[in-house]
Amino acid sequence: RSAGQLEDTAEFRQWMDREFPQGAAELSDSTSDETSRRSFLKLMGASTALAGFGMAACRRPESYIVPYTKAPEWVIPGKATYYASAMPRSGGAVPLVVTTFEGRPTRLAPNSLHPDVDGTDAFTQASVLDLYSPSRSRKILKAGKAARRAELEAVIAALAADKAAKVGFVFGTDDSPTRNRLSKELAAKFSAAKFYQYEALAGDSSSTALGDGVKLVADFSKADRILSLDSDFAETDSQGPVAAFFDRRKPEGKNYDQKPDASRMNRLYIVESAFSLTGGMADHRLRVSPSQVNVVAAQIARALGVKSAVAAAAPELTETHQIEWITALAADLKEHAGKSLVVAGSRQALSVHLIAQAINVALGNIGEGKPLVALQAENTGLGSLATLKADIDSGAVETLVLLTPGNPIYDAPADLGFADSFAKLKNSLHLGTRTDATAHASAWHIPAAHYLEFWSDARSSRGTYTVVQPMILPLYPDCVSELELLSALLSDDGKLLTGEGEKGAPSP
Repeated sequence: RSAGQLEDTAEFRQWMDREFPQGAAELSDSTSDETSRRSFLKLMGASTALAGFGMAACRRPESYIVPYTKAPEWVIPGKATYYASAMPRSGGAVPLVVTTFEGRPTRLAPNSLHPDVDGTDAFTQASVLDLYSPSRSRKILKAGKAARRAELEAVIAALAADKAAKVGFVFGTDDSPTRNRLSKELAAKFSAAKFYQYEALAGDSSSTALGDGVKLVADFSKADRILSLDSDFAETDSQGPVAAFFDRRKPEGKNYDQKPDASRMNRLYIVESAFSLTGGMADHRLRVSPSQVNVVAAQIARALGVKSAVAAAAPELTETHQIEWITALAADLKEHAGKSLVVAGSRQALSVHLIAQAINVALGNIGEGKPLVALQAENTGLGSLATLKADIDSGAVETLVLLTPGNPIYDAPADLGFADSFAKLKNSLHLGTRTDATAHASAWHIPAAHYLEFWSDARSSRGTYTVVQPMILPLYPDCVSELELLSALLSDDGKLLTGEGEKGAPSP
């Protein structure tokens, strides 16, 4: 392994006989006196023991497991307890059964007894980890520095007392009946109040095409033919409960217990620019550039004979393989009129959504018992982020309460210039689970409670009323829910209803 071993030198033999190299077993000081390793360890051990006498306060904190005074009969240590709840989110709440161990939620599963159960995706499963995330916001912040709860309540009380305040509220795109009711009460109390809605991926084009508060929910169980215009509905782009889509991909039936029947299966066509999970399952896939999705949609509308001004204005395709693909698709959709479905991706332009809905109307795909059902949401009349910017610039909004899960200072369109307008506000209150860019830009940041920590309600993707119930008290005393903050603004004293900390005590 070395030249010394090859030559079998005396130095190599001496090195092999020693357990450690020369000098490793000895320490020499400035006076050249030798100290053995054993003596060194004795001295260090004695020094450490002596140091312990001066560090009597440095000990591990003692904690005690306190038993129930009267234990509930359904709580057994080590045995799970199950509760029904829901996860509020854009596109509709997800009905859940939450597994808890002595008050601690650990697992989420779909609620099979809910009429709109649709399984759970990766985002839902990961949400339970957000409850215990070390990066959760824990402290009330005033201009980026920790503040007392009493200071925040004083600000809320002052705002609640000023009924002429030019205040704006920014909500997420989820639908909560209780929040809608509180919004109406706030509008009645504050004469100049304005309400907005924002999330980074909110699908504004779809709502514009359909009208305020109207959304189309897909029933994949009734769709024999499906056309996706850059919509990854099987993963991230929710168009409605997708479990029925997967069921109809199985010729042996949902539980693989029937005789194979090809007519039971649906057929999926997709037009997209990037490979997606939905595209991977497509029977026929047309790959185009992002700028061509609108052109292909218009060509499909013309092939079907759909009268659309938007489609007529788009240029025609010249590629032979694209024209042949569209011709075969149009014939298949016509053959299955009333049993087909056309969906457009949330990130697509307004023109694509208008063409998709024109095709659905022409084929008779919308209505009761059809693949598409129109629903009217309750949270209507909400302005966009562009509207909010204009209102801030004009002075119509001086105080802003942000309740959206979005981060508009960071993810708003760059050409909108929202951050510059936001700096003009006289006051701002941000409720969020993270101290993100919007939290730092706001005058006040309030840590938000996790949906497993508070009572609320929501509507599922098909509009079914769903209850959100807490599994555990807020882990951090300053955490506040959306409904609690709105209720405090409706009260006279601005007091927040929950929180285990002493009133006025500093945040931990």
